[in-house]
Amino acid sequence: MKNVSFTIRAKEDITFNTVAYSLPRRKATLAALIKHGGHLIIREKQEVLKLSTENAKVAKYIYQLFKDIFEFEPTFSYVTKRKFGKKMKFNVIVDQKIDEIMKTLAIDFYDSAVSRKIVYSDDTLGGYFTGAFLASGSMTSPLSSNYHLEIVVRQKKYAEHLARMLNRFEKTKFNAKVSARRDKYIVYLKRSDQISAFLVFIGAANASLEFEGIRLDRDMQNATNRMFICDEANYNKTLKSSAEQIENIKIVQRVYGYTPHDNEKLGALMRLRLENEDATMSELADLLTEALGSEKPISKSNVNHLFIKLKQLAEPFKELSRGNK
Repeated sequence: MKNVSFTIRAKEDITFNTVAYSLPRRKATLAALIKHGGHLIIREKQEVLKLSTENAKVAKYIYQLFKDIFEFEPTFSYVTKRKFGKKMKFNVIVDQKIDEIMKTLAIDFYDSAVSRKIVYSDDTLGGYFTGAFLASGSMTSPLSSNYHLEIVVRQKKYAEHLARMLNRFEKTKFNAKVSARRDKYIVYLKRSDQISAFLVFIGAANASLEFEGIRLDRDMQNATNRMFICDEANYNKTLKSSAEQIENIKIVQRVYGYTPHDNEKLGALMRLRLENEDATMSELADLLTEALGSEKPISKSNVNHLFIKLKQLAEPFKELSRGNK
């Protein structure tokens, strides 16, 4: 699966799915595949339905749907596209039962609505969006910070209709939106949890699990990076505070000696700060408790209070001290 886009992984997961879906759901899937990826053309004075895809497994999946639902085997063709690199394009060609197919699946290429004969339940709704995604859907990799899944259509009203259909699904609160892109329209989802739920909805459960796994690993890495940045910022803040405290200690020692006003706790803290320049306030509190043999642990706020007192003692002599340097 190396170098394979996540869109391909999701689509192939659908084609590998062995769930025995209901006939109405499979009809809805085929209806959407034809609506989104089918064309009626004239070949040798005969009307032909052609569905095209760049994925051989999706082409086989379409072939199997026709075989299961309408009990005939369409034909295959393929061409090699050389624009922007060599690519294969697979065509599923239907040259029989076209009127029956179009009527049974209620397909109208010019209608912006989806027939209630085809989509009338959560199951058939899932089937329809399965076909829509297979034919004209794509998504970004979960490694990207810009989560995005979309289905491309040609008609604005049809795009808006699709978005309303998806947003009415009650089991998951989808928030599908519509946007114009050149001469087409996209129905899209941006939230990662909704994208993951949509993949399950269309039968790509394994792709959903993989999507969530990659996303969680990525989010965990980002959280670790943020913690590292935060720790580094706190460390730099500790060093800055330590430098100011050491300056105050040296001034107080010159003026008052090593134990100012016979304050044993402050004197001990001064010595500990000089010996441990990068220690945090919590670490100094532990060291001071140990140095004084105190039964009651000295708190971080107590240490902070001692440094405030140290600063008050040093402040009147700072300008004089700097002038003597």
